[in-house]
Amino acid sequence: MLLLCSVQRPFMRLVVLGTVVAALGCGQKLVFPRLVFTPEESKPPSIPMTVRLEIPEALKHAQLFYKDSCGTPQAIALGERLAEQVKADATGVFEKTFEGSAKDPADAVLSAALETGDMSLAIPRREIGEYPLKVLVRLRVTVVDAEGKTLYNEPVKGEGKWTVTTDGTNCTVQGVMLPVTEALEKLSDRLVDSLTQSVKIRDWAIRLGTRKEMMAAGRPGGSGGTGAPPTATAEAPTLSFRASLEDENRNQVLQTGEKVVVRVEVANAGPGVARGVAVELSGTPALVKEFVNPTLLGDILPGVKKQVAITATLPASLPEQQAELLVQVTEAGGHGPPTRKRFVASVKSGTGAREPVEALSVDVDQIPATVQGFERRTSYALVVGLGGYREESLPRLTHARRDAEIVAKHLTALAGFPSENVRVLMDERALLVDLQDTIEDWLPQRANPSGIVFVYLVGNAVLNAEGTDIILMPYEGRPDLLRRGYSLNRLQEVLARLPSRLNLVFADLSFPAGDEKGDAPQLPWGARKDGDKRRTVLIGSSSTNGPSLAWEAGHHGLFTYHFLKAIRGQGDADNSGWVDLGEIIAYLREQVPKGAAELNKQQVPAVNPEVEPDGPIGSFPFSKARRRG
Repeated sequence: MLLLCSVQRPFMRLVVLGTVVAALGCGQKLVFPRLVFTPEESKPPSIPMTVRLEIPEALKHAQLFYKDSCGTPQAIALGERLAEQVKADATGVFEKTFEGSAKDPADAVLSAALETGDMSLAIPRREIGEYPLKVLVRLRVTVVDAEGKTLYNEPVKGEGKWTVTTDGTNCTVQGVMLPVTEALEKLSDRLVDSLTQSVKIRDWAIRLGTRKEMMAAGRPGGSGGTGAPPTATAEAPTLSFRASLEDENRNQVLQTGEKVVVRVEVANAGPGVARGVAVELSGTPALVKEFVNPTLLGDILPGVKKQVAITATLPASLPEQQAELLVQVTEAGGHGPPTRKRFVASVKSGTGAREPVEALSVDVDQIPATVQGFERRTSYALVVGLGGYREESLPRLTHARRDAEIVAKHLTALAGFPSENVRVLMDERALLVDLQDTIEDWLPQRANPSGIVFVYLVGNAVLNAEGTDIILMPYEGRPDLLRRGYSLNRLQEVLARLPSRLNLVFADLSFPAGDEKGDAPQLPWGARKDGDKRRTVLIGSSSTNGPSLAWEAGHHGLFTYHFLKAIRGQGDADNSGWVDLGEIIAYLREQVPKGAAELNKQQVPAVNPEVEPDGPIGSFPFSKARRRG
């Protein structure tokens, strides 16, 4: 049952509510993080209206209650998160939203109230096991126009389901936050869709637009609800672009006689048509003059993307130099993106040119200086390093602890994760209960729509009997007792329920040696189902069953060593100063098999689902690295 502390609402059963609250009180609170939404991550609003938000204090103080395995009432502070979510959803639908008094002019007023809820969980006292938990949250959302007419008055609900666990050693229940988070996410999606598709709201927006057009033309016809000055009726486009610079042999050196390609993708996310879009190149004159410039893309309709590949073959007369190339997108109406992308590359003579040679060393243990001004305050990371185990039957992994320690430090130095947002679990501090607590409670309480969740796993793993799931062995794990391990399928299900915009799992896992007489079986890295909403990418150290290789020259696991090299800058294929996820994957797929071959072994990383290098996930900037000279 969902209960509210200090809430009065006439449509709720107040007698029952007051009785139960008095009996239970307000228990220990599980608190949601504050949501942070930045303009560049918000979708363009689809309805041109100014809306005043009325969020009652009662909603902001709402709480969910459940009983733990000892029968003690526990509380989840739901209200503040729910209020922030309603504000964010409204901001994504309407052109302008604000909170103010009834005297402030607005086209409409949106209000929300918690109508009904249920949290169904029954656990026998101190019993060990898994128990189903169902959560239902329902809001009543109302939109009234400036003339007092109701445009929208609908209940919007979200449901969440999950299997929570208890271990019998204490009263804690793992996984409670996951169905709550899922319920809020579904509620949010339904609210946005419902508001956007409301015929009455859109009709009112059209009437307001017509009035503004008449005012702009100097004709009578009434004023809009905002009292804003007349504006032009033409809707403007919103352009953004991505660019990459590719040389033929991918050694980040532009050699004479080599083909070079500038790839640009331009997207129009605004309501208006982008007219006369063009890509313009500038920079070192001797380099720029080899390309067609400018390159015309024509008009781009709302919601459409256009791509172009601008190709040139560098002539032998091009002098050796440090060259600069800048890419800019323009639009005939002056609505081009204000930013440019800058590439710096060395130009060398093709005769006798050498590729840069990298000497292997323990260089990745030298933690680089923290990148100033780059911080992912709403992103969280879990790093697990299991090299020693309680059970002697599990092989010791020499470099696992070092792998975890160094990866965690690099996340803070180069990937923008604040140190307090990174949790590291190693050996005896990586019990099954530690994994459950971190994955199923710590992360769900903090995961944020504006941030990412990053998980890095190093340790031993086994397959389940059906060969359909990978089981990570915690410190007390035993290969013959899979219930003592943590399922990667379950991990991916947990991540799929989080509100984070992207979830990344890197798994440097070692498996028992397979049958040497036959081919090693493929590992089931993916638990992704059709229709999964959340974006989760899992990168495994090997596509086939077998031990994960150590790289003694680098004092790390082979996979982890090259992951660190990639995010430090070696993976920055276009030398942009940012290492994108697609570049990390490409670097691992190239370097890990090469390192394994030097050990007379085979190891090829696996990726699930596949990531397009130039797609929205592949182009996600993971770490900031110094450009190579």
